[in-house]
Amino acid sequence: MGVRLGIDVLLDDVDDVLGGKNAVLITGSSNVDSAGKPVYQQLKRHLGKRLQGVWSLQHGFMIDKQDNMILSDSFYFKEWDLHIRSLYGRRLLPDDDWLDGLDTVIVDVFDVGTRVYTFINHVLMVMKRFSGKDVEFLVLDRPNPLGGIDCEGNVADRDYFSIVGQLPVPMRHSLTAGEFLAFGIRYYRLEIACRIIQLWGWDRRDFFEGLWTYPSPNMPALNTALVYPGAVLLEGTNLSEGRGTTRPFEFVGAPYLDAGLLIDDLDESGLKGVEFVPIYFKPEFSKFSGDICKGILVCPLDPLVFRSFAVYYEIIRLVRRRYPGQFEWKQPPYEFEYQRLPVDMINASDTVRLALENDIPFREFEADFVSELESFREIVGESLLY
Repeated sequence: MGVRLGIDVLLDDVDDVLGGKNAVLITGSSNVDSAGKPVYQQLKRHLGKRLQGVWSLQHGFMIDKQDNMILSDSFYFKEWDLHIRSLYGRRLLPDDDWLDGLDTVIVDVFDVGTRVYTFINHVLMVMKRFSGKDVEFLVLDRPNPLGGIDCEGNVADRDYFSIVGQLPVPMRHSLTAGEFLAFGIRYYRLEIACRIIQLWGWDRRDFFEGLWTYPSPNMPALNTALVYPGAVLLEGTNLSEGRGTTRPFEFVGAPYLDAGLLIDDLDESGLKGVEFVPIYFKPEFSKFSGDICKGILVCPLDPLVFRSFAVYYEIIRLVRRRYPGQFEWKQPPYEFEYQRLPVDMINASDTVRLALENDIPFREFEADFVSELESFREIVGESLLY
């Protein structure tokens, strides 16, 4: 039978769950149920006028905004008689009057299992905004596409919390969308009514199975999500992460690189479950737009062994060592932070950057946050649903 998503389960009993309540939906147009039907369309068919609108997140409701800090406008979607209100526009949080006439905020977001993905962080920010208000949240759960067991990277430092990190979780966090929000409600002691429509048939050992649309423009496939927990570090550097190509986050490069030398260096690092292929690519937008980049294609061989954070940490460390006059940290702003370095905001800490600047191999640096991961697993335990 396979996994049944939260939206699938809700549609079995939508009248009993929502009754005559008026609702708004937080989602993107590419979110679909297990049959491939868009979530917003399914709920509009069932609720009619009681679905009073959609609140959209980063990249816009139509998933058309390619990069960070590209704002979206609110608009009226005539085809489906829906008012689309942008949460990633002039402001990041709704006004109180957005709740007028509403009983329920339905949440269906496609999270990819990496802390910096803004969708689920942004929803938690909205929950914090409405804590103590007379509105309930109904979260339609989805699987973590990277499974629910393995974690990677450091745990976020509270001093660095932002839209790319609202909770003390590791970079690869192992939580479903519902579990992440349940943890957030407990962590912030929010005064909200929240019901999570759980998955059926999901095992924490499972990687993603089902229909992958594209939750954001540069997340076109499961393989992209698999490399993302480490590849996102590239956003804090002047290395191209492949934006503007057909293989975002799998490509790494710059005009100044020698791919052969980089692969030789990486082969000596003892990384497992991965292969590196030398390639050339030309980004059509973003870093080095229109220029030929020399670089590598990162090829995970075994998702159970591959550790993206370690791989991309080593890529950055080795490039920085070999090209000290050409490698640079990207400067602010990054996701509405105008002072701190983007790489520190991505890692929700300065410890990763400092380790890289001190040329510490990952196998030595990793020991510094093993205890953090152990503590995280203990703390998050009561929020796990599966």
